Amino acid sequence: MNPRLHPLLRVLLLGLFLAGSLAGQTPLPPGEPLIAGDPLAAFTAKVDPAAHDQAQLSVVDAKGPGFTRAWRIATLKDTSPMAAIELRALNVRPVTTGDVALLRFFARATDSADESGGRVQLVIRRNGVDWNSSFEGDFPLTREWQEILVPFVWSQDFAPDGAALMLRFGFKRQTVEIGGIDAVYYGTRHTFASLPRTRFSYVGREPDAAWRKEALARIEQIRKRDFTVSVKDASGKPVPNAKITVTQKRSAFQWGVALQMERLVVDTPDNRRYRQVTEELFNAASTENDLKWPVWAGEWKGNFSHAQTLAGLRWLRERGFHTRGHVLVWPGHKNLPKPIQERIGTPRQGEIPELVHAHIREIARATSGLLDEWDVLNEPFTNFDLMKLFGDEVMPPWFKIAREELPGVALYFNDFSNHDATTDADHVAHFERTTRYLIDHGAPVDGLGLQVHFNGRPNSPQAILDVLDRYQRQFHLPVRMTEFDVWTRDDELQADFTRDFLILCYSHPSVIGVQHWGFWEPSHWRPPAAMYRADWSEKPNAKVYKDLVLRQWRTHAAGVTNQAGRFLQRGYHGDYALVVEAGGQRSESTFTLAPSTHPAEITITLR
Repeated sequence: MNPRLHPLLRVLLLGLFLAGSLAGQTPLPPGEPLIAGDPLAAFTAKVDPAAHDQAQLSVVDAKGPGFTRAWRIATLKDTSPMAAIELRALNVRPVTTGDVALLRFFARATDSADESGGRVQLVIRRNGVDWNSSFEGDFPLTREWQEILVPFVWSQDFAPDGAALMLRFGFKRQTVEIGGIDAVYYGTRHTFASLPRTRFSYVGREPDAAWRKEALARIEQIRKRDFTVSVKDASGKPVPNAKITVTQKRSAFQWGVALQMERLVVDTPDNRRYRQVTEELFNAASTENDLKWPVWAGEWKGNFSHAQTLAGLRWLRERGFHTRGHVLVWPGHKNLPKPIQERIGTPRQGEIPELVHAHIREIARATSGLLDEWDVLNEPFTNFDLMKLFGDEVMPPWFKIAREELPGVALYFNDFSNHDATTDADHVAHFERTTRYLIDHGAPVDGLGLQVHFNGRPNSPQAILDVLDRYQRQFHLPVRMTEFDVWTRDDELQADFTRDFLILCYSHPSVIGVQHWGFWEPSHWRPPAAMYRADWSEKPNAKVYKDLVLRQWRTHAAGVTNQAGRFLQRGYHGDYALVVEAGGQRSESTFTLAPSTHPAEITITLR
């Protein structure tokens, strides 16, 4: 404090500072305004027309920590998606990729139909449709005011009014109040790590969580099998004290990743490292974008081609990867190729169903023998334009034609936000209804895909297990986690949830695989979610993954046969190398432990 100030003024200013602190607001480093004028007034209400009778938004008097006015948002009916009801503010100044900023707000839920309390979602990204957010996170609310501090790093350059800070309230019936808003721009004067923040967690993270103990016990039961190695001599007599070494080489469970075919085909130092890590960590893979219809049709910019895609798929097949195609039909207008978009609303609209069928046949034949499974239908909860035009009956033929062209290839129905009924009940219910409709109308659905993208406020593992139980009871179909990532800059939270998500998946009998949606920052749709930094250093989530998948859930055993010439062990399902040594003889062989309730018998005869 300036020593030249009058003593009484100094006392007054000190009192004001302490009053602000006592009011419950965390002092923020000085910076520049990110939004215009009064922060409360900078946010304006936006309600989707379909939800116009489901919300009331107004500014009211409020007695909060350091503020007297607040937005009151009443969600009058259970509403989905979260974006149907929102407050939105735009940036008043230009920002550059890598610049740092912070949003602070206070929130409480004065009423909620959900027993866990209210909820608000924060999304910071382009003012318009985009996926490349600078922040996304969900915050549970109680009846008491809670300060929420969110530092973030801009993921793109934006001119003034180019970015939107959005608070979203489409949820169960609730009344939420938002006040004490500050939006501060720091540029490069402060680092992300130096700024105050509200630390987030998830239910079930605690070290002694009951769900985790139960899951680990299930893994021992459902992912392992007893086996015996019996060693005999040339006359068929048991060989005691034979030295046995058993090494698991590959897991039966499909640990996968979405890959860019260019990096499998084009030779650069980074691409060589990309291929090396792919082979080290994974035994299953899919294309990221290369097989999407507009890309296959040559409409995307970038290095894509049929020859490159097919070469990448052959690279995977030659190395024994389980391969999946993504995607045959993504039925939203923006995800369809131009020839389809141009026919919508014209006299030629009726040609569209046959064009879709022709595409399925063409790409299925082009990739024949290279794929073990396909996502046939993708994201119909939000991408439903073809169904809106032609009815739900347009969907089953997509599966039937795929089956005609691809006998023996598993056909999947894939969607997002279908993994937790406590946070998106409408999406889960829609996934169930659509699956039932497809099955009842003869669609050969072989598996269910759950995209499972998580942000800095991950779901409860038990809630995800509950939904998996629900799907298993109804459909008895295998489930694949198709697009897993945890998008947060909190490395510790990211690693902990990666651990718990892998545990919950491996513990559920319906889950046959987990596929990461990328693993390296420069090739990841959301770089902070990657497992490897740009310089190829491992992040904590990579270390967790490797410890579980490549160490704890791999069987390596050594010992000697007993007097009956037998070596008894229990191992994880998968492929093994076996070395037997006795009397100067050495035998090398392989075997596979497939799921079964009966012990496996491996007999080795020394000649």
